[in-house]
Amino acid sequence: MKKQVAIAMGLAVLSTGALASKARLEALGQDANGSQYLDDVRSVLLNPAMLNYHKDFVTLEWGNTNQEGATTLDRDATATPKAEGGMFKAAGNMVYGLYFGSESNTSNTFRTAAGVMTEQNNTDFFIAGDAGVQWGVRLTYHSFEDEQAATEDKSDAMRAVLGVISGDTEAFLNFGISNKVEETSGQEFEGKSSIDLGITHGMGDVDYMVRYQSIQAEESTTKDEVKVNNIHLGVAKNYKLNDKATAWASAWYKMDKAECDGANTSFQTAICKAANNDEKKDNYLPIIMGVEVMAKEWLTLRGSVTHNIMGTTENGAGDKKTMEDTTEIAAGASLMWGDLALDGVIGNSNAGANASATDTSAGQGNLRSDNLMSRVSLTYKF
Repeated sequence: MKKQVAIAMGLAVLSTGALASKARLEALGQDANGSQYLDDVRSVLLNPAMLNYHKDFVTLEWGNTNQEGATTLDRDATATPKAEGGMFKAAGNMVYGLYFGSESNTSNTFRTAAGVMTEQNNTDFFIAGDAGVQWGVRLTYHSFEDEQAATEDKSDAMRAVLGVISGDTEAFLNFGISNKVEETSGQEFEGKSSIDLGITHGMGDVDYMVRYQSIQAEESTTKDEVKVNNIHLGVAKNYKLNDKATAWASAWYKMDKAECDGANTSFQTAICKAANNDEKKDNYLPIIMGVEVMAKEWLTLRGSVTHNIMGTTENGAGDKKTMEDTTEIAAGASLMWGDLALDGVIGNSNAGANASATDTSAGQGNLRSDNLMSRVSLTYKF
């Protein structure tokens, strides 16, 4: 139970409202949908068993309403956030949750590469409890039809996440049940299989982690296929600096492989990262260092640096290239009023020929006063 004690101590130091958003995770160098070692309310989406420790809250993520065919909304990102929100409530010894708008960036990447519509109207149902070990289940459902004006487009997706926590060990399994698209144009897409397995074991203030991902999809009209297999091995350490500041350091060894079979150049470009490239292998070691400080009772500041100390990418011909420009800096803040928190990523000037005018998440290092925070969220714990 060491990890659960550490979680409780961390919640006592920092306002619980500050631990609950995509903005906080991204500012600390983590994935927006949860971290395997850094405690955050949003980790219930990664491992629903975490609902046994995070419950009774409402969370809202600012963003654009999903629109079919709007290419800027293919993926949720700091520069192009999507609207999401939900509520989680304990009832007796169980916890229930209902969440709207959470799409899979992975699924949308594959769908876009196949030239079909992205996910629409996603709804997530959660349930969690304690039966000697903490357990949780998340079920995602999506359905969309357009049969107007001689159009006949259909899309559906369903996936489930099973999570458990036993002592100092946490595990989750995310698997796809269905993922299909049929469009009037004749374009079809089918997700053949999808598995995401993660295990974390805590020993004191050190976490040891493993993650395995396997995805296979097919563009049905031409039978072009894409297969992805990723293996990640990681270690992370928590540093309690004082009663107001905490730091984290992690290192991952990542082995990612993608195979694109057939003539679908979009699969090759989007997944295998080069036109006419039928295979891609990446081996790299990213280091992440983050710090979070309660500057005032109403203000928490955080930031991180991510850098690959080694990394190569190899194409199907066996040609290798060292990964370049891997250093990333992120920062964020939380404004807190009791159990209510407003979180955001601190933006900076992004002027330049290669920059997006609407992207305040990266740039030339100048703090923007006209658009101070992006990836904004509101969380209330009750």
